[in-house]
Amino acid sequence: MENLIQEPVTRNRYLWVDLIRIIAIFSVVAIHVDTFGPYWNRIPWIDWWAANVYNAIIRFAVPILFIMSGYLLLDKQEDDRIFFSKRFTKVVIPLVAWSIIYMIFAHKYDVLSIFTLEFVQKLLTNDIFYHLYFLYYIIGLYLITPLLRRVLAHANLYDVRYFLVLWFFFTPVNQLIGFFGYNIGIPVEAATGNLGLYLTGYAIKKTRMTDRTIYLSGVIVATSLIVMIFGSYIMSVNSGKFNTFLTSTSITQTTYAICLFILLREALGRMTLAMPCMKIEKIIRAVAEASMGIYLVHPMLLHYIRHGVFGMFLLSPSFLSPIISVPLVTALLFVVSLIIVIIMQKIPLIRKIVP
Repeated sequence: MENLIQEPVTRNRYLWVDLIRIIAIFSVVAIHVDTFGPYWNRIPWIDWWAANVYNAIIRFAVPILFIMSGYLLLDKQEDDRIFFSKRFTKVVIPLVAWSIIYMIFAHKYDVLSIFTLEFVQKLLTNDIFYHLYFLYYIIGLYLITPLLRRVLAHANLYDVRYFLVLWFFFTPVNQLIGFFGYNIGIPVEAATGNLGLYLTGYAIKKTRMTDRTIYLSGVIVATSLIVMIFGSYIMSVNSGKFNTFLTSTSITQTTYAICLFILLREALGRMTLAMPCMKIEKIIRAVAEASMGIYLVHPMLLHYIRHGVFGMFLLSPSFLSPIISVPLVTALLFVVSLIIVIIMQKIPLIRKIVP
């Protein structure tokens, strides 16, 4: 009887994880599509405002992926060799393979370009294609994960929260202060970068969420969105050009992503699927398993869309309003990338580069 009761909980736990992963990757694609901000003062106001609102809403995507990784990985106990062998196949092999692919693509299909010192330099310095940076960051976090697991095994939640307060002050808050020309002179090297987001996932998993916490998270999500949307407009007016500080590097993006993760986990985690809907769950799982492949494939397709498809420039403001083009092209890219990845996953050897 106990197993029968626990089975739906386990299934639904992974269901919400899959749903958040899909939402996040879809939003990443949208971020790369929504590049109308720089058209400040060159497109109708309603079009620019639509692009501005879209840009704010989808900016949770990458931070939430770091949070999710910490949530899933940091409290697991496994042999270091097993951990690194899994991550090697899921991250390192795809990184090298897609670096080769995008190097050839960037050099107009010149295969010889991968046999140059330039390729080695670009591979080592994360300079081949703009979206591959995420894999470098993930590899960096994975390299310290075994150590973090040992530390966290002997730490209490107070210790974790203490670190997160330090990180929040010396990273998001410090970035905000830096925007106004000031800087905190104390170098707290460990409390920088995406490590805080990674550990935030662990802290959320270990914290019992009360109704008050969930309500407060909702308020912060709404407030962050308002600040990003209207703040970006005000800062753009003052600078005379589109300003992305509040949506790309500021404290607002961080608080938005963290609190939205809490809300999504609570909302989606309570979802249940009746037996007739099991096919839907399989579809969700298949899309989630293709999410990394979608992330890796879509920039190449986006390149062709930007240069016109059958004479149609879908991302030209003069051809189609951003109100329509951003969701339309994002959905198109997502679906076509998904189809390509599913096909690749069925081919031996090739499947290893779309884990």
